[in-house]
Amino acid sequence: MIDHILFAISAGIVTVSTNLDNLFVLFGLIMVMSTRRAVAGFAVAQTIILLLALVIASGLDQSGLLNWVGYLGIIPLTIGLYGIWQQISGAEGRKMPDTGAITSVVILFLSLSIDTLAAMTPLFADSTPAFRFSALIGAFFALAMLIALASWGAPRAQVLGPRIARLDRIAPYIMVSVGLYILVNSPTDVL
Repeated sequence: MIDHILFAISAGIVTVSTNLDNLFVLFGLIMVMSTRRAVAGFAVAQTIILLLALVIASGLDQSGLLNWVGYLGIIPLTIGLYGIWQQISGAEGRKMPDTGAITSVVILFLSLSIDTLAAMTPLFADSTPAFRFSALIGAFFALAMLIALASWGAPRAQVLGPRIARLDRIAPYIMVSVGLYILVNSPTDVL
């Protein structure tokens, strides 16, 4: 049982770390549109991303490609290294849209969540179905906490914004760690 709890916590940490940029965008959207619309768009997009990661991981499990699953760790590793390179080179961050319908908010968060898909897919694929369920629970719990933080923090965004922007700097390092973990602790060990 403790293994499942720790795995859920790990999935939650990965989810939070890959969504810090989304949290910053969610703060901004809540300030310019209704909280309900921004939160609903974020929640729908993250649910799609997590379920897509789970479907891809399950498909890999049944296709006989499981021996190659560990190489999916290259994706978060590459994204993490790219994020570190952007931080070092001082590249510009993502731009925030003005307003829009829930569909445009969902599309915005889907486009910003490729890193979550890239990190969660190998995490799901490299685990048994019981652990996948634990990871899914941990990820959804983490998303619920992010939504609560965004809803509470939007009125205080002027104060919290710079702090969250600083926290976003650790996300690439977590992506590199997830990628290395998947590469090292997977069926790629035997190849």
